[in-house]
Amino acid sequence: MRILLIGNHWTEGPGGAETVLVLTAGLLREAGAEVVPFAVAEERTLPTPLRDRLPVAAGSGARTRFGEAWAAVWSARAYRALGDVVDRVRPDVAHVHHVFERLTTSVLDLLRRRGVPTVMTLHDYKPVCPNFRLFTGGVPCTRCLSGGPWQVVRHRCLEGSRWRSVAAAADAYAARARGLYDGVDRFLAPSGFLRDRVVEGGLPGGRVDVLPNPVVAAAAPRAARAEPPGIVYASRLVPEKGVDVLLDAAARLPPGVRVRLIGSGRAEAAVRGRVAAQCLPVDVAGPLPPAGVADALRGAAAAVLPALWWENCPMAVLEPAALGVPVVASAVGGIPELVDHGRTGLLVPPGDAGALAAALLWVLDHRAEADRMGRAAWLRTRERHDPARHVAALLACYAEVGERVAAR
Repeated sequence: MRILLIGNHWTEGPGGAETVLVLTAGLLREAGAEVVPFAVAEERTLPTPLRDRLPVAAGSGARTRFGEAWAAVWSARAYRALGDVVDRVRPDVAHVHHVFERLTTSVLDLLRRRGVPTVMTLHDYKPVCPNFRLFTGGVPCTRCLSGGPWQVVRHRCLEGSRWRSVAAAADAYAARARGLYDGVDRFLAPSGFLRDRVVEGGLPGGRVDVLPNPVVAAAAPRAARAEPPGIVYASRLVPEKGVDVLLDAAARLPPGVRVRLIGSGRAEAAVRGRVAAQCLPVDVAGPLPPAGVADALRGAAAAVLPALWWENCPMAVLEPAALGVPVVASAVGGIPELVDHGRTGLLVPPGDAGALAAALLWVLDHRAEADRMGRAAWLRTRERHDPARHVAALLACYAEVGERVAAR
């Protein structure tokens, strides 16, 4: 089977969508499939036989923010480039991951016009929420599910940018008008929570299946945490991830315990400034390669994800669990589907720095119980996020949509 794997970035990171894309490619190849990645051209782009055919990101070279915002709605360059690739590759199926703003939904238009069977993994809420996150003003928001995409303009949901918000709303209305998502034969939601929200927002429930993200578990759970104990946060440095809440909690930890932040994002400068100004016990490490992240997690007393928005199926929870590290995370979105409170980790109310600090202190003070949680998390991850079962489900899905399209 020849699979065209499409996503904004064919790179190692920076986010979970890219991690899943690269992992999926490897799993499919191990299963005997031929995989052809298609993404925007970047310096960090991983090897692909079509490297010289990849388009630049939508909006590249735009002279104004207005131009950049509108260019990110639909990319003629991506459309033409993908058309050329489809003609050359003749894929049996296209598996689309995150394409919004850089490749843009132009790739979905091309696949539909060429009659390519299409599966799409949803990494966020973009099909029903123009700002991706169902999150505005620091809290979850469902206005677009009931009030329409114009809400994104009213509340300037795209980081406060008027032009980005207008462009995102226009994109949403245009997608509805041209039946953009009707050409997707099957949607895959990595969490039941996300599935319910996108169906509530209008996607057909009969074409949205739940398939949790895979993760490669260690051969055995880690032997012991490092000393002195530390806490690791490995995710993007953005407000919706609750980074400020974590900094508040860090100030309440006992002397000698440090929090290590791994990742980058639009809040990085503000985080570094606050850490320095308040002399917080926090180390801002910046982005690290996957091996470096794994090494940091392996020695941590706990991993932490104090998210404020409705997370989907975050790798920031799965990756430490796959190493046998307990996770302390917010009880939001799809996270409770990944963490069995009190058995594989601890869940806390979002935005509650006191509760977060208390949970981290419990892990630090109850080493034996925390170790048991880590082992239970490792077992749960092996059972529920097994890569072999994941790729088998993907191949079955590809075969089904291929047969359906052929019959149609």
